[in-house]
Amino acid sequence: MLVKKTIESQEINAAIERLADAIAKAHPVADNLVLAGIANGGVPLCSLLEFALAKRLGTSIPKAIIDISFHRDDIGHHPITKEVQATHMATDPEDSTIILVDDVLFSGRTVRAAIAEVLTIGRPYQVELAVLVDRGNRRLPFAANYTGLVEETTPEQKVEVTLDPADPQNNLIEILEPQQS
Repeated sequence: MLVKKTIESQEINAAIERLADAIAKAHPVADNLVLAGIANGGVPLCSLLEFALAKRLGTSIPKAIIDISFHRDDIGHHPITKEVQATHMATDPEDSTIILVDDVLFSGRTVRAAIAEVLTIGRPYQVELAVLVDRGNRRLPFAANYTGLVEETTPEQKVEVTLDPADPQNNLIEILEPQQS
């Protein structure tokens, strides 16, 4: 794969700050708010967002990890090859507003699977979606409530996101395209 575009840490960090601003504006009081990182890509973004939101709201926000492995509809074609983190909710999802957090929104299949996983645990009051990159090419009718960056891509391209909660200066996004033969 060839690198078509690189997005550096300064632009990524500004996008995360915009996400936090939008969430804080929509939820000025953090009562019953849960940030749920979709494993694996959404987990580091969830940590970065929680830090940014805590500064704005003056309180920490409970975090969760959502493992979508058992709800994927492509498991036969794309077996799980990497270690995933098991679903863990810091609080009871009942009557909570859960903000699903993921690094990239593509076809919508991951979002569908994440909602299915959340509903196996409980019935939240509301579910919202925050994504760092919306790359288009939806196959299911999902849209993010909060979007950091919009990058038009083709289905053949790949968006690789590297987020480092310990040192956000290492954050990097690369849009890759297949090599022509």
